[in-house]
Amino acid sequence: MKRRELLKGTAGLATAVGSGSLLWSPYAPAAAHDAYFSGLNDLLKREGPGRPVMLIDTERMNHNIDVLTSSVGPEKTYRVVVKSLPSVGLLENVLRRAKTRSLMVFHQPFLNAIADAFPNADALLGKPMPVRAARTFYRKLGETTFDAANQVQWLIDSRERLLQYQALARELGVRMRVNLEIDVGLHRGGLPEPAALGSVLKVIQGDPEHLSFSGFMGYEPHLTGQKASLDHPAVQDVLGVYRGFLDGARTAGVEVNGLTLNGAGSHTLRIYERDKTMNDLSAGSGVVMPTDFDTFHLSDNLPALFIATPVLKRYDGNPYLPDAPDLMQRLYYIYGGYWKARMVSPAEVGEPIYQSTNQSPITTSRKVDLRVDDYVFLRPTQSEFVMLQFGDLLAVKGGTFTDRWPVFHQTG
Repeated sequence: MKRRELLKGTAGLATAVGSGSLLWSPYAPAAAHDAYFSGLNDLLKREGPGRPVMLIDTERMNHNIDVLTSSVGPEKTYRVVVKSLPSVGLLENVLRRAKTRSLMVFHQPFLNAIADAFPNADALLGKPMPVRAARTFYRKLGETTFDAANQVQWLIDSRERLLQYQALARELGVRMRVNLEIDVGLHRGGLPEPAALGSVLKVIQGDPEHLSFSGFMGYEPHLTGQKASLDHPAVQDVLGVYRGFLDGARTAGVEVNGLTLNGAGSHTLRIYERDKTMNDLSAGSGVVMPTDFDTFHLSDNLPALFIATPVLKRYDGNPYLPDAPDLMQRLYYIYGGYWKARMVSPAEVGEPIYQSTNQSPITTSRKVDLRVDDYVFLRPTQSEFVMLQFGDLLAVKGGTFTDRWPVFHQTG
């Protein structure tokens, strides 16, 4: 919104606030930062770069990794979702703590970066990529010990796409592992039913020089929010479809032992602690906990990801609303804004008066006493896109900066 448009609408804004509009969405009252955020504020004022930054609390992150890996258990593979943790340095720490080498990748430049940085990784594509993206991956692979023929599982959702990949494999003289996306109830693509499996497997089995079958991927985020256990009918529906595809593979002469049978995500991984159907479970955002992941099955995980940005200007009084209610009596301008994020500290803060990527105005009560160059803190609503907006990620532990982790490039 342009500033002059905002000023024209000030009277209406005051009326909306007086009528209880959700525009301001106040948080629980608090006078200032609590001890945790006060420590981060002091650290940033002393050693920070003076601009918006993305912080990762590594102690909280390690706690979350331990919770996730405990849910996966020793008999299944924990597969780390790269798009939600888009940094080599960050991934190195997660893989080491989780004792896994399995990754799920959603973007061709990230796949090339993984091949360079993690020569022993097993990479499963998280979505079916256009065949030109696969071609670009091979063209950019370069000199590396990463063995794409055995360390990449290309996700295939239809016979038509499989034929495209087969043609590419023949052209390049490579062998491609194929993991089949199956529709277990999300209805976002993939093989729709086990009856569709035969013609796809026939292509793979007929060209062992260029194609091999590596397993299934069945994603089920439609279970999110149901507080479901393994015995829930909706979960059993998902697993019933999955087992139907496994039966179809056996009927086609496939030995299913040793296949990658992938499913779940951060929201639902915990459901499958006693499941024997899938052997490969994915999670990424649950490691750092953006707000969209404050869900039932992640209640033991801790927020570990924060945007911190400096206060640029302070008004003792609200020049937009001279008779503002208590929550709106003090006005600050922060450095940047308009992120996919929610204010977390100070707690008694209204939403921005208008959105700006340059200087966002926020209002507080007079109880909130921030000074110019103090920081405010937000929690991203998601990690994958937001984490790419701040340059290097700053790792924090025990009140000190411990690492700077460059993020992936979107192109390459």
